[in-house]
Amino acid sequence: MNDELYIDNIRNSLAYLLANDEKIYLLGEDIVDPYGGGFKVTKSLSTRFPGRLLPMPMSEQAYTGFAVGMALGGLKPIVEIMFGDFLTLTLDQLLNHASKFCGLYDAKLSLVVRTPMGGHRGYGATHSQSIERILFGIPHIEVISPSILHNPGELLLASVNSEHVIVFIENKLDYSRKLFTNDSSNLLSIKKMGGIYPIAISKIRDADNVDVAIITYGGAVPFALEAQQELFMNDELAIKLICPSHITSLDEKMIIGEIGQCNRVLIAEEGIAEFGWGEHVTILLREAGYRGTIKRIGATKEIIGASEAEENRILLTKNKIEEGIYELLRE
Repeated sequence: MNDELYIDNIRNSLAYLLANDEKIYLLGEDIVDPYGGGFKVTKSLSTRFPGRLLPMPMSEQAYTGFAVGMALGGLKPIVEIMFGDFLTLTLDQLLNHASKFCGLYDAKLSLVVRTPMGGHRGYGATHSQSIERILFGIPHIEVISPSILHNPGELLLASVNSEHVIVFIENKLDYSRKLFTNDSSNLLSIKKMGGIYPIAISKIRDADNVDVAIITYGGAVPFALEAQQELFMNDELAIKLICPSHITSLDEKMIIGEIGQCNRVLIAEEGIAEFGWGEHVTILLREAGYRGTIKRIGATKEIIGASEAEENRILLTKNKIEEGIYELLRE
């Protein structure tokens, strides 16, 4: 059984990159030992690779701009933003500099910005959001969001070597979770399909039909996995999960192929559902010819409280996914 933790998988990939590519540098706040980053992803790396982790002052805009310059010079910087909420402070450098250099000068920039998103940690309004949506649709910026169904380290390696500006979304709760593979459950069958940024598929083993297909990504995947297993055990419902990792470039034909004859789709995201990723997925499916029932769920458009009760009221949860599935089945 695979007992590898999500955080160890990413840390091992960072170590591999540092050991095998002298152009790799890691930048961020408090990333060197003994602290090793806000969520300890870089712990031990500055000791193992002296001079390759660059501790930065508390100015996300400044060191993201510094990293853009490094990338223009042919290096491969990996920036860590301690909380995804602070991507707002990097937006000028990403939108008005990095993306424009790619487009105007046909520059091949190897720049990866890693950052944790998501709530359910009691961190309050400015440390619990999923705001990757602000990057959707920006030319030359791609958003990659691994889940525990993926191999996040492999996705990181692909991102670093892609010669693109990549914002790499990690989920806070996933750091302590084990990667979910075919060895993790006797109930589920896992497969991955498509390119270097695969779509992960989780289905009930030996199920001939699918009652509801869930399309989701990143930090919402563990909630969907829990619901998938619970609903089968309690109600014998066959749920299929379709989980892209490259969330700004979707293969709608591949997704529709996985939906198959299922006429009910639930799209779940951890961020705010209104004007969100799910609306774009819905449009893609409709334009590609899907005519089944589609329901979207996600966080409500409110400021996130720090208490568990407020987080559960506002943010996506397993229970809300199950409620969404029951609503679909009643229609």
